[in-house]
Amino acid sequence: MKKLATLILYLFAICIFAQYSYIPVSVPMRDGKYLAADLYTIDTLSPKPTILIQTPYNKNWYRFIIGLEESQVPFDSINYNYLIADWRGFYGSRDADSAGYDRGLDGYDLVEWIAERSWSNGRVGTWGASALGVIQFMTAKHQPPHLTCCVPIVADAGSNYRDYYYGGDYLKELTEMRDSLGFISKNLILEHYKYDLFWTLLETATNYPESIDVPMLLVTGWYDHNDDAPLNMFYSLRDSSEPSVRDKHKFMIGPWTHGMVGRLEQGELTYPDGVDSLRQISFRIFDYYLRQINNNYETEPTIRYYMLGENGWRTTEDWYTVSDRTDTLYLLENGVISNNPPNTANPPDSFYYDPKNPCPSIGGNRFKPSNPSLIVGPRDQRDSVESRSDVLLYSTPYLTEPLTITGDILVKLSVSSNCEDTDFSVRLTDVYPDGRSMLITGGIKRMRFRNSFSNEELMIPDNIYEVSIELKNIAYTFLPGHKLRTIISSSDYPIFHANLNNGDSLYVPGDTLIALNRIYHSPGTLSMTIFKTVDSSGITEIPAENKNKNEIALSGNTVAVDFSPSVIYDITGRKIKEIKGNAWNLKDENGKKVKAGIFFIVSLKTSDKIKLSIIK
Repeated sequence: MKKLATLILYLFAICIFAQYSYIPVSVPMRDGKYLAADLYTIDTLSPKPTILIQTPYNKNWYRFIIGLEESQVPFDSINYNYLIADWRGFYGSRDADSAGYDRGLDGYDLVEWIAERSWSNGRVGTWGASALGVIQFMTAKHQPPHLTCCVPIVADAGSNYRDYYYGGDYLKELTEMRDSLGFISKNLILEHYKYDLFWTLLETATNYPESIDVPMLLVTGWYDHNDDAPLNMFYSLRDSSEPSVRDKHKFMIGPWTHGMVGRLEQGELTYPDGVDSLRQISFRIFDYYLRQINNNYETEPTIRYYMLGENGWRTTEDWYTVSDRTDTLYLLENGVISNNPPNTANPPDSFYYDPKNPCPSIGGNRFKPSNPSLIVGPRDQRDSVESRSDVLLYSTPYLTEPLTITGDILVKLSVSSNCEDTDFSVRLTDVYPDGRSMLITGGIKRMRFRNSFSNEELMIPDNIYEVSIELKNIAYTFLPGHKLRTIISSSDYPIFHANLNNGDSLYVPGDTLIALNRIYHSPGTLSMTIFKTVDSSGITEIPAENKNKNEIALSGNTVAVDFSPSVIYDITGRKIKEIKGNAWNLKDENGKKVKAGIFFIVSLKTSDKIKLSIIK
């Protein structure tokens, strides 16, 4: 079997190598060190533009994947040369390691070395994702004369507090991954769990949009762990890069996770319209700037974004003008989400949170390359999250018209705890007609940092506090027949560190406490979700003329239906039964008697709605 696998790999390599040849080269740097690189070319006699890729993940892998559709590299061996180099200190360039050296200078030297070769026409573009995107910013900062354009993917230039402490909570899994790859020191990050001078200096050192003087195409995904950083970087470039290129930068955001840009499958969903989009737009910018083909790239829309839910591409010149209003949805008793705030006092909802048994991270913006079988992105939350006793679920009724979110989301909660410190986490899902609850986005807040990331303020047990939890930008349409759901818990592990609840020093061993945490939804202690939208919320309210009919005390076994045909829903939005006549016999679709409770009769013709409080 092993010999067969080797033979298959050998034949596979022959097929790929037939499209080009690669030449190992050793490129001199200004300090006398050399970087290992592979030159991919089919013709060293004709000068062509070159695409430079700098990687810390071993250039040799490209010998087997370049040219394959799965690699997403915009590979065109007829019109371009490619140089793929190992970072200083990594793999083939391990001997060039130099502590603290600015790898952006290596990028400069690689660009200029390429420009001097006989096979180069003097125009160089850069391409790559994640760390391969970060190095492009570092290279462009030094303004190599022959660098012409860049395509950084799921990356930005800056390093900041939010990259490691989202909502004041330690991004455990991501930081440990970066530490294992040699990018950062986990211990150093943990030493600075508050926003202090360390972060101020780091953010200043890695924020240099004014030094960028080439057009950039920034590409990212809605399910990427980089949060809003690429979007913020794009606007920094539009505002502060060299004046000659400010209006030339473009931005693209698709339905992708960090490691699956341009692929069909994302988590447990598929996005056919997202396939190959990265490669196509990469060729458009390279053909325009490197081959100088007039393909109208420069006049194309500035921003291209994927509308999740509707599953299609849209364009805009300014993301922040897509939405024309702000809307608010309120979390009410009995797990209901409504357009209207509560008008009467209600008891809070409560749950216990045990740090020894935290609510697990299922899908979402996880990134753990050491576990390639890990499914990230949109995943069903029912079995592993929603079925737990330490979560609260709030849902809209099944929607009768689309609900669109285009922008960032703010969840404001009125909360209390019997502990001095705890966390509150939020996950937003789309509940499909078949019951799947697919994760869209989430966020968290560590309560000691509810007012400031620089100063810790412990809670007074059982006092009520208002806490704001920021969720990233999203473009999502909840379709009719779906529900928006908010999942509230006090952990999302291992994406985030599990709070020990003891109020002591953070990120050191200590005793754990089981917290009793509460969510309030009464006048004066509201809990709500605030979001940007372009149309109505999609939640049909009770028509004014029907408000006097909204409570019925039954003396028999049927309810008169004012309009037909109609559908009966319970308070959670679950479909109970479709009615074609003018009476409901209080049975569900399976013929079982329903219990007393709150129900809604929704007209299938007009979407009018009556609320019924059934009292037996």
